[in-house]
Amino acid sequence: MKRYFVLGVTLAAGVALGFVSSQIIQAQPSGYSKEQIYRGDLANLSGQEVIIYASDWPPGFRLPWHVHPEGHELVCVVEGEQTFEVDGIAIKVVKAGEVIHTPPNVAHYGRNATDKVSKTVVIRIKEKSQPILVDLKK
Repeated sequence: MKRYFVLGVTLAAGVALGFVSSQIIQAQPSGYSKEQIYRGDLANLSGQEVIIYASDWPPGFRLPWHVHPEGHELVCVVEGEQTFEVDGIAIKVVKAGEVIHTPPNVAHYGRNATDKVSKTVVIRIKEKSQPILVDLKK
């Protein structure tokens, strides 16, 4: 009888610990932040706009595969480093002070594969009628 009691208490404690842990994990923010710092029309390119973001990437954070329909993306790493995989091209590590250009409609993703926060400035030039990005299942 004592054995079943100990087993029951252990099971109940495990369930309670699992519930509390899942609540804590769900409450934690991912740490990724993105702030739009400029958006405007390009007067000499009809129907085109530019959007500039500043972003902070926590260690291990990864964006999903995506494309920028009819839009160019230029990412300048200002602190740390980023790893980008561009479909059909390569995996490239971009360090502070370097820039990577992803052409329109090319599947890619970026990630912070380091143990330190990385910071980027992202410039997108796109058709105003198109979404900024479209996630892909890959």
